[in-house]
Amino acid sequence: MKTKEIAFISVFTAIIVASNYALIAFPQIKLMDSLVFLSGYLFGFPVAAAIATLSWLVYGSINPLGGAGFPLILALITGEMIFGIFGTLCKRVFNIENKFLKSPLETTLVLGAFGVTGAFIYDIWTNSIEGLLIYQTFDGMILRIVTGIPFSIIHQIANFAMFSILVPIFIYMVTKNISSK
Repeated sequence: MKTKEIAFISVFTAIIVASNYALIAFPQIKLMDSLVFLSGYLFGFPVAAAIATLSWLVYGSINPLGGAGFPLILALITGEMIFGIFGTLCKRVFNIENKFLKSPLETTLVLGAFGVTGAFIYDIWTNSIEGLLIYQTFDGMILRIVTGIPFSIIHQIANFAMFSILVPIFIYMVTKNISSK
C-alpha cells in the first residue's frame, strides 16, 4: 500500500469511530456507510475493506452499548464491505467528478439509491446472522429480520440523506484536492 492510502485509512477510520461515538444515541444514523463508500470510490475496494474492518474492530469491540461477539463482528465487517464494493462500482460506472451523470439531481438520486440499497442488504445480512446466532433456527433468522424492519427503515432514510447530500460534496472536495496536488 502507498503511504497516501495508509494515511487515508488511518484518518477515515478515526473519523468513523469518533463520529460513531458522537452519534451513539442514534444507532441507525452513522457516517460510516457513506465514508466506506467514499473510500471505495476514491481508492478502490482494498482500502474500503481495510477501513470497514478497522472501524468495526474498534467500534464493535469498545462500545458503551456492548461489544459485538466474535461471530457477529465478522458479519458486521463483511456487511460493511458492501458499501466499499458499491463505491468501487459507482466509480467504474458513473465516475461522478467527470460529469457522467447529466444533472446534480441525477447524481443525488443515484448516490441515494446506492445508500438505500446498501443499507437494505446490510440490514438483511446482519439481522439474519444475528437471528441465527441468537435463536439458532431459520425461524429465528426471519424473526430478527422482521423485528428489525423499523430500524432498517431509519437506516435506509439516513443513508439516502447522507449519500445524496454529503457524498457528492465529499467526492467533489476530495477529488479537487487530490487532482490539484
